[in-house]
Amino acid sequence: MAERDDPRSAKTFEMTGSLDGQTPSRTPPSRHLPAGTRLGHNYEIISLIGEGGMGIVYRAWDVEMQRQVAIKTLHSNLMGDAGIQRRFLREGGLMTRWNHKNIATVYDIVRTDDVIAIVMELIEGTSLDRNLVAWGGRIPYAELEGIFGGVLDAIGHAHQRGIVHRDVKPGNILLRADPEGWTPKVIDFGIAKVLEGTTYTMTGALMGTCRYMSPEQARQPEILDHRADIYSLGVTLFEAVCGQCPFEMENQFSLMMAHVMEPPPAPSSLRDDVPPALETLILDCLAKSPDDRPQSCTVVHRRLSAALAAHTPTKRAEAASPARIAHAHGGVLLRVPRGAFQMGPRRRSVWLDAFHIDQRPVTNRQFKRFMEATGYRPAGQAARRFLAHWRGGEIPAGLDDHPVVYVSWLDAAAYSSWAGLRLPTEAEWEKAARGTDGRRYPWGRTNPGTRHAHFNRSPQVGTAPVGRYPDGASPYGVEDMAGNIYEWCADADDARFYEQGPARNPQNPCDAQGCNAVVRGGAWMFDAPALRTWARSSFPSSYQLNMVGFRCAL
Repeated sequence: MAERDDPRSAKTFEMTGSLDGQTPSRTPPSRHLPAGTRLGHNYEIISLIGEGGMGIVYRAWDVEMQRQVAIKTLHSNLMGDAGIQRRFLREGGLMTRWNHKNIATVYDIVRTDDVIAIVMELIEGTSLDRNLVAWGGRIPYAELEGIFGGVLDAIGHAHQRGIVHRDVKPGNILLRADPEGWTPKVIDFGIAKVLEGTTYTMTGALMGTCRYMSPEQARQPEILDHRADIYSLGVTLFEAVCGQCPFEMENQFSLMMAHVMEPPPAPSSLRDDVPPALETLILDCLAKSPDDRPQSCTVVHRRLSAALAAHTPTKRAEAASPARIAHAHGGVLLRVPRGAFQMGPRRRSVWLDAFHIDQRPVTNRQFKRFMEATGYRPAGQAARRFLAHWRGGEIPAGLDDHPVVYVSWLDAAAYSSWAGLRLPTEAEWEKAARGTDGRRYPWGRTNPGTRHAHFNRSPQVGTAPVGRYPDGASPYGVEDMAGNIYEWCADADDARFYEQGPARNPQNPCDAQGCNAVVRGGAWMFDAPALRTWARSSFPSSYQLNMVGFRCAL
């Protein structure tokens, strides 16, 4: 388990704030426990994990149970408040009697002369606020139900026991990556209640919280009930969809008054593909009156599932997914199993669900079938260099089985849609080429030669037929992923996203109206460095070039 601060209010644990918006003053630094410190009889501090407005979180070793745990200690500057101490112990004791898969398990309470701490499950992973940053603000709809479904189950479980969280926000939702998806873990139940009625309530501990605060928390905190959590869940869902909270003022008083008085913007005004049912649900959760909101987390979960049904299709069991799929348009798709691989030059670990990818790039012959079946022709400027090497709409002699080139990202996307397929994401392309052992080239670490790839050729040579270099195949049997042509990927080029994006199923969709789209694989006129599995480049999605083609994925 790790405590996270709102990334937009970094180091809030060091600050005290005021309602008039004046510059906050700094509080004395907290005391950190050094590695090796023993708490009670059972727990030995290993290292610091993080620090928030309420306390400090450590990684520790449970001597009795022989396991790693997280220990959250109350800040030393709060130890002198008897009321906070009493409520901290009460809330921690209450949590030790809970058991829910989406709530961080509390194992024990430790109290010494100068430390009060809660011992809890150690969750290896990230937090929703950090995941939002990794995604660049907007989480894909396919991810939403897997995250929020578990959060709603957890908070609904608390509500059934008469417990209101009071501080629902992305920093209090941890995410563990499991084979079937994210497992969310809600933390810090009751922490806002621990601070209730103290001057510390309006200090730096809650500076990030105001973005998620219900109107009744600002007006009449003494009467709030479980529906305040539903409002905060609505704010959190709004942020996950739109990349920002509905109200973003820096002044705490203005922020709270906006929650009380101002209508939230429609999510569709910030993201144009928001499903209408999802927008309605979010706005209903953000109703000013608790009576106008959905009345339970169960209702919110049911409506969320219905709103996202078109975006979260049921996944086939991988065991039932064939290793090879021959499609009607002349290609063969090969399966790449689910699991992690090392992505990018820094080899960060990225998990991908199973997918299929074309064994070879799309050929001139296959693309001509598409044009004959659909009558496809780009119009205007997009037609100027389209299939520029063809003559009178016919494939030049001997090039039927060469990869199609002079096709834009838009042309490639149109073909993929017609075939019932799609372009691979950049991460999928790289895993299909690189495997799970971080290899330099699809075939391994051996420098490329004439048996491996079509590369370093003069402009007069051009492309080679697909499948000519089987010795250059990747670990999954995918061919022609180095040399011959660059291949369009589904993603827009963003170096930050590539190097620091989400660790699970990353995708940075190219806007069909125009973007710099990623290309991978090198091409026939480039030398060996362009053939490396992590080498990447990009072109505007409208470009049609003699060295760029594509393959499809499923």
